[in-house]
Amino acid sequence: MIEVNELTDYLDEYLEEKQEVKNLTKETIQKQTFNISKFIEYLENEGIDELNEKNVKKQLRQYRRHCLKKRGNKRTTVKTYMMNILEFINSEDVQEEIQHETIKMKDIIEVKAEDPETAKKRIEKISLTWQQSNFFLDTIQQSGNKRDYAICRTFIDSGMRLKELVLLNKDDIQVPIDEHGFYELPNDTDDFIDVYLRAETTKGELKDRTTFITYDTLVSLNEMMRERTTKLRKNTNNIYRPVIQRKKAALEVTREELFTNIKGNRIGKRGVQDIIKKHARECDRRIESEGIDCPVNYSENVSVHILRHTALSHFAEILTVAEVQSIAGHSNSQTTDKYIHIDREQMKQKLKANSYKFS
Repeated sequence: MIEVNELTDYLDEYLEEKQEVKNLTKETIQKQTFNISKFIEYLENEGIDELNEKNVKKQLRQYRRHCLKKRGNKRTTVKTYMMNILEFINSEDVQEEIQHETIKMKDIIEVKAEDPETAKKRIEKISLTWQQSNFFLDTIQQSGNKRDYAICRTFIDSGMRLKELVLLNKDDIQVPIDEHGFYELPNDTDDFIDVYLRAETTKGELKDRTTFITYDTLVSLNEMMRERTTKLRKNTNNIYRPVIQRKKAALEVTREELFTNIKGNRIGKRGVQDIIKKHARECDRRIESEGIDCPVNYSENVSVHILRHTALSHFAEILTVAEVQSIAGHSNSQTTDKYIHIDREQMKQKLKANSYKFS
């Protein structure tokens, strides 16, 4: 719950942080400040004392109606207002205080149900192929940021949701942890490792579920943890070497959270989103500088959701719908079915290989 008279303070912090991360122009900041401030002003005029998980969607819908009918704004203009307001309402600090699930535009505006085949084609377009996802990971690896690489590998391997990833604890990865706080690597390098997703971290689920990561991703998690326990120092030969920092190494032994921010605290959702966008831009720069022929515009198309879609689409190439549904945490198999992309040539080759014909 947030008292309405406190929203302006949250807005100031939100805009300041956004300015630092996205380097927006002064004009853009002014427009967003105006649009969100008008919503806060509306709440005050309507005598709304607080925003909470029970009334937040209602107030957003009523404000949209107010803009359309009483202020006479065009629908496209109101859509811009609502996008700015929703981004603020869904910001990490505000969302945590109100304790609501992420609110989408379709929660505010009645949207016509999408045809299943249309949805399937849409998801197929925004899922990365194996080659495209490997290019994305390779670009991050070239940057040398082991944490960002581990985060994105975990997404593409597991297909988990953003909330599930940021709330992962070290012991949710189902392998033993050694005395230094690192994972003990299994002997089989082809092994898949269980990742335990607790019910309280998932989207509206009442039970725990399990997904998987590969051996190589587990290695990347160890490299990430090793990096945060060491510091590069110059030796007598003027060569930088990693040196273990005792306090950080001791903290790693007892650390609960898997992914952390630069301050050593659990990373937030916005932090992960910014990481993915940053490396997506690096991919586009690399494509341009190396003259690579690539149909994907990473900056525009790659996001947290796209990495989840990519993972689920990869699973769907191998597993049954029911198996993918279990991994994805979908309550409805029709949702999972969107990720099953039928390759007709592949079907004919399979039939041919199995001599499927009448005598």
